[in-house]
Amino acid sequence: MNQNLRALLRWTACGLVAFGIGKVGAQMPVPLLDAAAPTAAAQQLEAVLHCKTGTTLKTDEVESRLQSIGLLKGADGFFLPLRKGQKPTLFGDEVVAALLTTGDGETKAAVYLKRQTGKQMAKRLRVSQIDEQADTDEPSYFKQTSKKTTLLVGAASEVFVGNDSLKYQSAVACQRLN
Repeated sequence: MNQNLRALLRWTACGLVAFGIGKVGAQMPVPLLDAAAPTAAAQQLEAVLHCKTGTTLKTDEVESRLQSIGLLKGADGFFLPLRKGQKPTLFGDEVVAALLTTGDGETKAAVYLKRQTGKQMAKRLRVSQIDEQADTDEPSYFKQTSKKTTLLVGAASEVFVGNDSLKYQSAVACQRLN
């Protein structure tokens, strides 16, 4: 009987490993089906939006990167995704719009994200200081990354583009004083 019990245990252990429940020694993680790896252009744009010390916001470069992830310049200077096809993503979330502004001694690049809240994005980007001047229901955050650059993470709201309004859960922006 002891031999039968050992055989049963060995058979059960093999079955559990085959179904991914047992030992996980050299097993590779299963990728999420809807989480595509970011493209090189998306990674470069995310690096710019991290707004680290030394970040420069050259409008031509930022516009080119926005277009390379699938955004087209539309009404009021907003960059919007194509109506059909794959939606552009940054920081693991769908981009509903982006905006690049210059003036008043500053340049600012912002992206508006569909699903992640401002609090989730702030945690992901390690931004913890609450922006008391932000006019949002939920907290918005900022991080002074250098004397000239500030990383901003906004909470849910909406932007008005032409005659439409686009709702979003969070916004990530890099602001640079010129």
